[in-house]
Amino acid sequence: MSKPTVFPLSVITKRINELLQPAISTQFLVRAEISSGSERGGSFYCDLIETDANGKTIAKLRGTIWSQDLVRIKALFKGRDMELVLTNGTAVVFLCSLQFHPQHGISLKVLNADPSFAMGELELRKRAIIEQLQKEGLFEVNKKHVVTMLPLKIGLVTSHSSAAYNDFIHTLSNSGFGFKVYVADAMMQGEQTERAVLKALLALVRLKVELIVIVRGGGSKTDLSFLDNESIARTIAVCPVPVWTGIGHEIDTSVLDYVSNRRFKTPTAVAEELVARFVQMRRQLDESANTLKTVWSYRLKTSHDHLERATTGLQQGARKLWDVTVGHLRELALKLRYSVGRRVNGEQLKCRSQGERLRSLPAVLLESKKEHLVSKKKNLGSGAKSILARTVITFSGIRQRFDRRRFIRRIQAERDNSRKTQSHLQNRFLSMVKVRNAEQKGLKNRFRVEKVKQRIYAESRSLTERMSILRASDPQRVLERGFALVYQSNDRLLRSLHDVNEKDKVRTQFADGSMVSEVVSKEAKL
Repeated sequence: MSKPTVFPLSVITKRINELLQPAISTQFLVRAEISSGSERGGSFYCDLIETDANGKTIAKLRGTIWSQDLVRIKALFKGRDMELVLTNGTAVVFLCSLQFHPQHGISLKVLNADPSFAMGELELRKRAIIEQLQKEGLFEVNKKHVVTMLPLKIGLVTSHSSAAYNDFIHTLSNSGFGFKVYVADAMMQGEQTERAVLKALLALVRLKVELIVIVRGGGSKTDLSFLDNESIARTIAVCPVPVWTGIGHEIDTSVLDYVSNRRFKTPTAVAEELVARFVQMRRQLDESANTLKTVWSYRLKTSHDHLERATTGLQQGARKLWDVTVGHLRELALKLRYSVGRRVNGEQLKCRSQGERLRSLPAVLLESKKEHLVSKKKNLGSGAKSILARTVITFSGIRQRFDRRRFIRRIQAERDNSRKTQSHLQNRFLSMVKVRNAEQKGLKNRFRVEKVKQRIYAESRSLTERMSILRASDPQRVLERGFALVYQSNDRLLRSLHDVNEKDKVRTQFADGSMVSEVVSKEAKL
């Protein structure tokens, strides 16, 4: 038998490169999901994976977006008002080509990206669950449960051998408080996650714990996606016990976080919150004890001092009270004597003032009356003179009115006017005779007579119609039909609302009388 040939690894990689060379220049579209992505030196490195309906990875290949291609792809997304999100779990469609390296093996070189597939299928499913739960109003159901101030009986849902379990229990153990933790071991990833978590929640509810905590350590988006489960979320929402969650890292947000009573960034943060409640309560108790001790010590000292002072006061109080009372009465007597003396002096001064005023008042009154009489005398003299002057002027005017020459001039003027009037009447009579003769001559013509009759009839009818219009327009007729006329205080007709103000008086004219009213308010037509 011939000895088998042993090839160096470099020969194998060189042969692979030769076989792949025709395909390296070929470009093709790849639909996949990003996993374990990171950006270093301006380039992006990740694993492109494909999962089945159960979330199991069925294909995996490394992918690279070099810096110049990454800048161009980000500009493409920005041009469509989008942001290029390259996080774990993001579904993408990349334009790729094969690349092979002797040390790193086969990978895909990403040349371009399709913005329409910027979100991964896992993220789409997660968002659909969140939107449905929010639409049904399940976000606030568990949040309405009040958590006990100091919960000691705690139910823990996690994997017993996980780092999350160790972090949570270690934090509670180091606190020194007597927590009683009921651990419900459950798978936190994989196909059995839903059944295990639901079973754990049911068991803890039966144990009547005060608080249920669901924790899980960090991981990839694919690993954490098993907890983005609609059935688990609905169970937490309607759970009669408050549920706290601490799933993943600080940047991770699970579907369970939305429906829980309260969410925390990490499992350790949940435990620290529980410990902080007890630390705060212990601090408050210590402060209250110190305050109580200080207050009662102060009150005891105050009461002791008060008793000592009371004892001394009882021994010396009677004598001091006598001395104080006697001194007070003496002080009151002095004040009374001083007040009475001051009042008497004031009344004496007042009586002297009134007496002097009574003695001087008659002389003052006589002097004022004398001056008043002198003033009246002067006024009567000047008034009589003015009356006589006006009387003289009046009689002079009357004399001029009844002057004989004035009457002669007036009679002469009336005679001249009478002659003019007589002449005018004669001329008018002659003109009327001429008109009558002309009319008599016109009546001889029968046709002209008929025409005149027709014209007279038409004019009479026109006058009748005009008379009817005038009667219809008569304000009195309008008032009889129920209308009224409103006048201002100066008897001017009120035509507009702007011509009158509030509290003005107006007069309203009716067919049978009028009334006066006051404007209380105005309302303009819309």
